[in-house]
Amino acid sequence: MKSKNIFIHIPKTGGTTINCVMTKSEWQTEPDFNYRHILYDTKRSNSGDIFNPLKNDMYSDYEIFTMLRNPVDRIISEYYFIKDRPEFMSLIKPIPKNLLEYVKHKQTRNYMVGFMLGKRMYDEELVSENDLQLVINTIKNLNIKVGFFESYEKSMKYFSSITGIKWPKTVGIKRKTLNRPEIEDVSDTIKNIITKNNALDFELYNYCKSTFDTINITDSNSNKINFKGNEYDYIMKYTQRFNVLQVGLKNTNFIAQNQLFFKDLNQVLHEKLKMTDGKSYVLIWNDCFIKSYNEAHPNTELSKKFMTLSLNLEPLKKVKEISKILDKGFKGKNANNNKVLTFKASNLNMNLRLKKDFFSILKSKIR
Repeated sequence: MKSKNIFIHIPKTGGTTINCVMTKSEWQTEPDFNYRHILYDTKRSNSGDIFNPLKNDMYSDYEIFTMLRNPVDRIISEYYFIKDRPEFMSLIKPIPKNLLEYVKHKQTRNYMVGFMLGKRMYDEELVSENDLQLVINTIKNLNIKVGFFESYEKSMKYFSSITGIKWPKTVGIKRKTLNRPEIEDVSDTIKNIITKNNALDFELYNYCKSTFDTINITDSNSNKINFKGNEYDYIMKYTQRFNVLQVGLKNTNFIAQNQLFFKDLNQVLHEKLKMTDGKSYVLIWNDCFIKSYNEAHPNTELSKKFMTLSLNLEPLKKVKEISKILDKGFKGKNANNNKVLTFKASNLNMNLRLKKDFFSILKSKIR
């Protein structure tokens, strides 16, 4: 029997976690009738039919729910998640080179409204005031339940009270943008541009928030949801496709020049050792990189700087410090250094692994 619940997952609103819990899956599922998201082939949302007034009656018996997020925070998160994914960035003409160019571009505007209407990501057809009213009218007519990223636990409890979905006591956070700055570190200029260019998204956000704020959800220990997870939980997924240096490195030429080294290192950690813990991965990766760099460039200014990095520095912070050193060191005449790094298994210090990753590594060795 087909479920009567439909979840509309607007990108970068915390929807992957909800989708995984609903479907009891380890990772995000393909969009379908009950899960409205981006269709990968077309880069369009599959939620447009819900907001077609001629089809509203088809959905009158369904419980439809979605999440919104403050447009400033959502767009910053979206940029840093998307910027290294050419299949998405190539849709924007011309392709923005940085966050400022991204938020200024007309194709990045008001996508919470645009998504609901079934528009393509970075659609060239701009969202209008009429589009906003169409979305709001549909939310009213179909009594679509709207939660908020900023009130995540309350939103999940609200959805549960309406849909009958039972959330587990502990919910794992599934996706985190690793390379984005904190909101307070983003300039007021950029924040003001986002606010101005996404006025329709803000209208939608504020309209729905006024309703959400009137909802009373009983808070007790019996229905408390514990959220488990941190940025390291996404590392293993992230590094299946990306170099961990991309969390902070601006000089992508360095990655290209040392592509074979990075490929070999990543392949051993993922496929041979079958590591599952993100923090262990980054600890061992950092140590191997610094050793390998020092072998290729002994007693250089950069190698000495790498050696001064504290052993107690949080692993991802260390990646960002390594990135800063590389970006400063490979400018101008040093931009193209022909001495490439060579991967050696002897540079892997497996004693750095955390206890929870021990058994996965042990099994890989037994095989």
